[in-house]
Amino acid sequence: MIKSIREIPVSTASYPFASAARYLDLGKYGYEEKEYYMEGTANVYESVGNTGEVTVKYKEVPYVNRLIIRAPQDPARASGNVVVEIINPTSFMEIDRMWILSYEKLMRGGDIYVGITSKPNTIAKLVEFDRERYGCLTWPNPREEEPFPFTMEETKERGLLPDLDIHYETGLFWDMLTDLAWTLREDGEQNPIRSLDHSCLYLTGWSQSACYLFRYVNSFAYREEVRRDGRVFDGYLAGGGVRNLIVPVNQYEAVMDYDFRLCRIEHVEEPYISVQTESENGQWNAFRTKRGDSDYPHFLYREYEVTGASHDTMFSYVNYYQNDEDLKRIHHLPAYVGKHEEGNDYPSRFLFAGAFRNLFRWVREGVGPSSCERIPVDEYGRNRKDVFGNTRGGLRTCLLNYPTGRYHAASTIDPGQSFLDPSSTQDPLFGYQEAFSPSFLMELYGSLAHYEELCREDTREQISRGFLCREDGEALVQLAVSLAEKRGLK
Repeated sequence: MIKSIREIPVSTASYPFASAARYLDLGKYGYEEKEYYMEGTANVYESVGNTGEVTVKYKEVPYVNRLIIRAPQDPARASGNVVVEIINPTSFMEIDRMWILSYEKLMRGGDIYVGITSKPNTIAKLVEFDRERYGCLTWPNPREEEPFPFTMEETKERGLLPDLDIHYETGLFWDMLTDLAWTLREDGEQNPIRSLDHSCLYLTGWSQSACYLFRYVNSFAYREEVRRDGRVFDGYLAGGGVRNLIVPVNQYEAVMDYDFRLCRIEHVEEPYISVQTESENGQWNAFRTKRGDSDYPHFLYREYEVTGASHDTMFSYVNYYQNDEDLKRIHHLPAYVGKHEEGNDYPSRFLFAGAFRNLFRWVREGVGPSSCERIPVDEYGRNRKDVFGNTRGGLRTCLLNYPTGRYHAASTIDPGQSFLDPSSTQDPLFGYQEAFSPSFLMELYGSLAHYEELCREDTREQISRGFLCREDGEALVQLAVSLAEKRGLK
């Protein structure tokens, strides 16, 4: 139950962590950003068996969490679409990746963005950033005196993320999310967007947060007490989900052997779109847990696999933060650590914009989007390549259909730089790109003008199929042409 949602004042000395207002001109879009404390109580659940059913273990544990909201300043501009992001906690820093990938689409459409802190491991960095602002955040463990039924060594052996802590309880999140959703749906005083159109509610998340989304749909969204005779969310968009990661219901279940079906969506009555990059489409058991597209009433599902893109890219992980001095101060500025000259910078943001547009239309008009060819993989889940060395199939743009270089989904790094495997010399989450030679580009395309013509034709085709927004077509063509020119095509 949410007891209060209170706006946190902003000043030159105190402002939100990784504030979008520091990186973007929100005023240009007619948007404003506000931050809130969300205070209330939440139950902690435990599994009944290992297939997703849950029951209450502890009732009404008090917490204080945070929200970040970006919305139109003019109520007349609000579209009615409210996108709730489960903010990614994997790096122990709040990363609102779905916002980063989609802010252009959301703000030009008048959509409301709500980000919710999803895991208490990030609170330490928030407090380091601004103790006065974030020192009150708390997710207490109601059984702190009870040791975990496993050792930290066991968690390392199983490849689990190193973010378990007996002093907090991650399992408070499920009720936080449900209670927030119902608050945002209502018109009561607690709803911080009550003055704006908030008619359709969507849940999204990136990477580990996409796995939270899987778990929420599989274990919570259809519980009778959660639904309250209605749907909690109208639609879902999962980005970059790592399919061998099953989020435990509470952290005491961290090493539990859950059923493999919890790695994917089994049942969903609202439109659900999964968008994977080359880093995840076949790795980590993804090729063993794929689901086919469906318009069946109890399984409304599409899956897009973005060819060329890696999990992290220069745009979404490095460039967006603009060398922020605040993040440097707390030693958490995202950086590309690969040994290659150019990190992967495939513009997957255009395809995420198309995916959100398709989801909104599917929910509001009942029009299911086109299906897309999947990426072919071998028996180990490795992507199959074309004659240029790029991956075949998948959701493509002119950058892959008329390539000027190769896109790789992994980079070579020094040992110790990967938090997934400190002994590895490969970063499977952040790839790189390598350019074709000018002479090869001339042999392929003849001239820059001809290349631009090919890109325009291909982009028109992708727009007609619904995979790209018309508003993004020109920007994509210009990006492809400028890259070709930079690489020597005249």
